[in-house]
Amino acid sequence: MNDAKRLGPPDFLPLKATHFHILLSCARGPVHGYGIRREVDDRTEGAILLSAATLYETLQRLEKRGLITETDPPAEGAEEASSRWRFYRTTSLGDAVLAAEVARLESDLTAARAWLARS
Repeated sequence: MNDAKRLGPPDFLPLKATHFHILLSCARGPVHGYGIRREVDDRTEGAILLSAATLYETLQRLEKRGLITETDPPAEGAEEASSRWRFYRTTSLGDAVLAAEVARLESDLTAARAWLARS
């Protein structure tokens, strides 16, 4: 990407639900693909189930866009990590995009609640 057109957080919004939940998992620190799948399933109470294909395609897309990066396994549990596991974490841009999306969602919820309260 050339310096003349640097993308900022608003350029990524709104996020798809799968992108949001994957970024949220990666923001907590290094996590591998299966860990992301479990976290998303738990956090959404099964409302979002990531197939392996969807998960890994989305991880590639987020990495290509500079929102996540592959990283070393976390210090705790590193001895248990398989050499085939790939770990991911958000980049500073990914953190900024996630924060912007949370703010956007909060604004939408505030507006929706105000609208419903008038009824």
